[in-house]
Amino acid sequence: MTSFLVDQQLPKALATFLAEHGHDARHIKDYERGTTMPDPEIALLADSEDRFVVTKDDDFRITHLLGKPPAQLLHVTCGNISTRDLLALFDQQWSALDAAFTAYQYVEINRAGVFVHDRH
Repeated sequence: MTSFLVDQQLPKALATFLAEHGHDARHIKDYERGTTMPDPEIALLADSEDRFVVTKDDDFRITHLLGKPPAQLLHVTCGNISTRDLLALFDQQWSALDAAFTAYQYVEINRAGVFVHDRH
């Protein structure tokens, strides 16, 4: 089982989707001060709970690539997308995503598919 922390700009429905697929998933809004928590604090929280940060925010990618928190990142790079289409994308790519979570620390998903960037 993989654990996730879904960032604020993504819907809570994504955390629900991940939980329904057998993973431990929380949305940042589930935490006290979640909506006002700065990115570095979110990254440290995710690392302390051994969670992938699930985000559209490129700042997390930059800090991850610099060797700073978050240690695990699921970067959603499909631009503006409805919740319905986002969940459909995750559902369509679920097999590739689920396999990537066990072997990689930086996974990217967009309309073209799932891309992995580094190994555990």
